[in-house]
Amino acid sequence: MLNFELKMTINEKIAEISAEYHPSFNEDLTAMKEDIYYYFSQMEDFEVLRVEQTNDENRMVVAVCISTLEDPFFKLVVAHTWQKDLAFDAEWSEFEDNELGTVFRFLTWEDGYISGEIWFERGKQSETE
Repeated sequence: MLNFELKMTINEKIAEISAEYHPSFNEDLTAMKEDIYYYFSQMEDFEVLRVEQTNDENRMVVAVCISTLEDPFFKLVVAHTWQKDLAFDAEWSEFEDNELGTVFRFLTWEDGYISGEIWFERGKQSETE
Protein backbone atom coordinates (compact mmCIF):
# COMPACT_ATOMS: atom_id res chain seq x y z
CA MET A 1 0.00 0.00 0.00
CA LEU A 2 1.41 3.36 -1.01
CA ASN A 3 1.18 6.30 1.35
CA PHE A 4 1.07 9.65 -0.42
CA GLU A 5 1.13 12.37 2.23
CA LEU A 6 0.80 15.86 0.85
CA LYS A 7 3.31 18.18 2.46
CA MET A 8 1.75 21.29 3.93
CA THR A 9 3.53 24.61 3.39
CA ILE A 10 3.97 27.22 6.09
CA ASN A 11 1.43 29.48 4.35
CA GLU A 12 -1.15 26.67 4.37
CA LYS A 13 -0.46 25.92 8.05
CA ILE A 14 -0.84 29.61 8.96
CA ALA A 15 -4.13 29.72 7.04
CA GLU A 16 -5.28 26.64 8.96
CA ILE A 17 -4.58 28.10 12.43
CA SER A 18 -5.31 31.79 11.74
CA ALA A 19 -9.03 31.45 12.48
CA GLU A 20 -8.11 30.66 16.08
CA TYR A 21 -4.72 32.37 16.54
CA HIS A 22 -3.53 35.88 15.66
CA PRO A 23 0.05 36.94 14.86
CA SER A 24 2.18 37.62 17.94
CA PHE A 25 3.51 41.08 18.61
CA ASN A 26 6.49 42.94 20.04
CA GLU A 27 7.49 41.14 23.25
CA ASP A 28 6.97 37.64 21.89
CA LEU A 29 8.88 38.41 18.69
CA THR A 30 11.70 40.08 20.60
CA ALA A 31 11.94 37.04 22.88
CA MET A 32 12.01 34.65 19.91
CA LYS A 33 14.77 36.68 18.22
CA GLU A 34 16.83 36.69 21.41
CA ASP A 35 16.26 32.98 21.99
CA ILE A 36 17.26 32.00 18.45
CA TYR A 37 20.42 34.06 18.81
CA TYR A 38 21.19 32.65 22.25
CA TYR A 39 20.58 28.95 21.61
CA PHE A 40 22.35 28.73 18.25
CA SER A 41 25.25 30.90 19.46
CA GLN A 42 25.85 28.47 22.33
CA MET A 43 26.56 25.55 19.99
CA GLU A 44 30.09 24.96 18.77
CA ASP A 45 29.23 24.24 15.13
CA PHE A 46 26.96 27.28 14.63
CA GLU A 47 27.57 30.99 14.18
CA VAL A 48 24.63 33.42 14.15
CA LEU A 49 25.18 36.28 11.72
CA ARG A 50 21.88 38.09 12.31
CA VAL A 51 18.32 37.73 13.54
CA GLU A 52 15.72 40.24 12.35
CA GLN A 53 12.02 40.93 12.71
CA THR A 54 9.97 41.53 9.53
CA ASN A 55 6.48 42.81 8.75
CA ASP A 56 5.62 39.60 6.87
CA GLU A 57 3.14 37.42 8.80
CA ASN A 58 4.49 34.35 6.98
CA ARG A 59 8.05 34.97 8.19
CA MET A 60 7.98 37.26 11.19
CA VAL A 61 11.51 36.39 12.30
CA VAL A 62 14.38 35.70 9.90
CA ALA A 63 17.80 34.51 11.02
CA VAL A 64 21.00 33.80 9.12
CA CYS A 65 23.55 31.34 10.50
CA ILE A 66 26.64 29.43 9.41
CA SER A 67 26.97 25.79 10.40
CA THR A 68 29.84 23.37 9.90
CA LEU A 69 27.84 20.43 11.22
CA GLU A 70 27.39 17.64 8.67
CA ASP A 71 24.18 15.82 7.76
CA PRO A 72 22.37 13.95 9.20
CA PHE A 73 23.47 15.46 12.53
CA PHE A 74 22.84 19.02 11.36
CA LYS A 75 19.09 18.52 10.88
CA LEU A 76 18.79 16.48 14.08
CA VAL A 77 20.48 19.23 16.14
CA VAL A 78 18.44 22.04 14.57
CA ALA A 79 15.12 20.17 15.01
CA HIS A 80 15.98 19.21 18.59
CA THR A 81 16.98 22.77 19.51
CA TRP A 82 13.79 24.09 17.92
CA GLN A 83 11.50 21.65 19.72
CA LYS A 84 13.28 21.65 23.09
CA ASP A 85 14.32 25.28 23.51
CA LEU A 86 12.39 27.53 21.12
CA ALA A 87 8.95 26.22 20.11
CA PHE A 88 5.78 26.52 22.14
CA ASP A 89 3.82 23.30 22.76
CA ALA A 90 2.12 23.61 19.36
CA GLU A 91 4.58 23.81 16.47
CA TRP A 92 5.22 23.01 12.81
CA SER A 93 8.52 23.06 10.92
CA GLU A 94 10.24 21.95 7.73
CA PHE A 95 13.66 21.94 6.12
CA GLU A 96 14.39 22.91 2.53
CA ASP A 97 17.76 22.48 0.88
CA ASN A 98 18.49 24.82 -2.02
CA GLU A 99 21.42 26.40 -3.83
CA LEU A 100 21.84 28.99 -1.06
CA GLY A 101 22.04 26.44 1.76
CA THR A 102 19.38 25.05 4.07
CA VAL A 103 16.33 26.95 5.27
CA PHE A 104 14.43 25.87 8.37
CA ARG A 105 10.88 27.25 8.31
CA PHE A 106 8.96 27.30 11.55
CA LEU A 107 5.60 28.14 13.05
CA THR A 108 4.70 27.96 16.71
CA TRP A 109 1.58 29.08 18.52
CA GLU A 110 0.02 29.40 21.95
CA ASP A 111 -2.01 32.61 22.44
CA GLY A 112 -0.72 33.95 19.13
CA TYR A 113 1.61 32.57 16.49
CA ILE A 114 5.18 33.26 15.46
CA SER A 115 6.45 32.25 12.03
CA GLY A 116 9.93 32.45 10.63
CA GLU A 117 12.91 31.15 8.78
CA ILE A 118 16.45 30.33 9.80
CA TRP A 119 18.80 30.28 6.82
CA PHE A 120 21.92 28.17 7.25
CA GLU A 121 24.99 28.55 5.10
CA ARG A 122 26.64 25.16 5.23
CA GLY A 123 30.41 25.40 5.63
CA LYS A 124 33.13 22.82 6.06
CA GLN A 125 35.27 22.64 9.16
CA SER A 126 38.86 23.55 8.53
CA GLU A 127 41.45 20.76 8.73
CA THR A 128 43.14 22.46 11.69
CA GLU A 129 40.09 22.12 13.93
